[in-house]
Amino acid sequence: MPNWCTSAYVICGNASETKELYDLMSKLQAMKEPSVENGFGTTWLGCLVEALGGDYNEIYCRGDWNSLEAGDGVLTLSTETAWGPCNEVFDFLCSKYPSLRYYFQSEEPGMGEYLTNDSNGYYFSEKYYVDICTPDEKYLTEYFRDSLSMFKWFEDLLEQPINSEQDIKAITEKWQEVNEDAFCNIYEFKVVA
Repeated sequence: MPNWCTSAYVICGNASETKELYDLMSKLQAMKEPSVENGFGTTWLGCLVEALGGDYNEIYCRGDWNSLEAGDGVLTLSTETAWGPCNEVFDFLCSKYPSLRYYFQSEEPGMGEYLTNDSNGYYFSEKYYVDICTPDEKYLTEYFRDSLSMFKWFEDLLEQPINSEQDIKAITEKWQEVNEDAFCNIYEFKVVA
């Protein structure tokens, strides 16, 4: 059983190409039966690869898409895929539609892998993800654009000054003395090409 990765995508470019892609994906997801037999249904990424003239045996596409929406020259969707983002599918897609470019942000919590290719934060401005369980077993998660806003959030939560991740780590160690199940995980979205 794989770890599942959730990714958000923004595909932008020429409005006629994004509309054409949106229409194709809408047609595929509206089908009663998938265009290619698979275990994911009509929104399997392999169905999209096949519809674009590719070979789903040669392009890693173990997953599906959802939440498909279109605007003027912009298409947004989410995927759920095995182990990591299926960017090969989107690289292939962009080879078929030359004006299109994609940006993504993915989360695979099982391996603690948080990735993006949006280095300027134009579509995905979050740089940090925090997942904590306090000593009294209160679970909290939050996203942050920068470390300063993250430290401020921790200051408000902990009611004491926080200036670094080391400060947070020291507090977490004290939490674990009270409750060994307490934790604080800080993940930074790694920018990949």
